[in-house]
Amino acid sequence: MIRISGPKGRRLSDLALHKSDLDFATHCLDAINKVQDDPAVLRQALWRSAVTHYMKCFGDPGVRFQLDAQDIYKGDADALLAFDYFKHLRNKHLLHDENAYAQGLPGAILNQRGRPYKIAKIVCLSAIAETLVQGNYSNLHLLVDIARKWVGRQFDELCDLLTAELEPLSYEDLDAREAMIYTVPALDELRKLRKTVALTRSDRYTVAHTIALRG
Repeated sequence: MIRISGPKGRRLSDLALHKSDLDFATHCLDAINKVQDDPAVLRQALWRSAVTHYMKCFGDPGVRFQLDAQDIYKGDADALLAFDYFKHLRNKHLLHDENAYAQGLPGAILNQRGRPYKIAKIVCLSAIAETLVQGNYSNLHLLVDIARKWVGRQFDELCDLLTAELEPLSYEDLDAREAMIYTVPALDELRKLRKTVALTRSDRYTVAHTIALRG
């Protein structure tokens, strides 16, 4: 097995990782219907994991390129509206506590008149909005399905393009290339960025444009 390098290899890697996250989000959503309502924490854990792994594929570019909702849901105003909801749900509620979907309401319970003390107890109500409802579940499942199909098409088209480029080469040239080897990450790599060559905007455009022309 030989390693594919360069912009096309990098994009293929990124697409595969996006597919992995989207597949995981789908498995979480499907599993929600297979667990009991009690304890509720299991369904909530699966729901939150589905949202975060889906949204992980979008947003600001990091080590891998990010998917663009405007491309994937182009022309579908309802899908873009639902996407915007889950973006804010993930960013301002599930991962960061910034909006009114989570509220802590501190208060004091007053004692009856005539008692030796006026304050019976200090309390604080933690109110968390329920977002795992049928409408949200259906919308997220649909968004994930559309994104998975888009990524799948991009992946398959890039594989065809790479096959067409490699097939004419001789076995000697192919065999001389670097082998594809997986290295188990060491503990100290947990806090480091993954070793990879970042794609420039020009690289990303060239690869995507080449695939589009071939398609």
